[in-house]
Amino acid sequence: MGTVSKSVEIPAPRQQVWDTVTDPGRFGDWQTIHVGFVGDPPEQLSEGAEFKQKVTIMGMPGEIAWTVMTYENPSRLTLDGAGPMGTKATATFSLEDADEGTKFTYESGFEGAALAPLAGALEQQSAKAADESLEKLKALVS
Repeated sequence: MGTVSKSVEIPAPRQQVWDTVTDPGRFGDWQTIHVGFVGDPPEQLSEGAEFKQKVTIMGMPGEIAWTVMTYENPSRLTLDGAGPMGTKATATFSLEDADEGTKFTYESGFEGAALAPLAGALEQQSAKAADESLEKLKALVS
């Protein structure tokens, strides 16, 4: 399984960061891989909510069917996803108080036979996309 873990300190209150990252309508404002949704996204996330997200990774379009597994306002959001050709993904957003505001940590994982030949490059590009997304989030919320 490929994994990525990135953190950033954001000079904003934790609730403000939480409200931004858990609002599906704001995904395009900070997630660099986000292209759109298949159908209507939920207006608000909650445990058990499901939605399909269109993404682009390494120039390749795809869809991920997400299920919200954990929704602990304003600390932790965990998503489990199913992608094309039997691939699986996870995404976790963790927030904690920090000296200058909020420490936001993004962790993702992906697996599946279709991804095996691309695992190294995919992990590298996912880490780059995560860094870019966290910088966009910091600029958006600060």
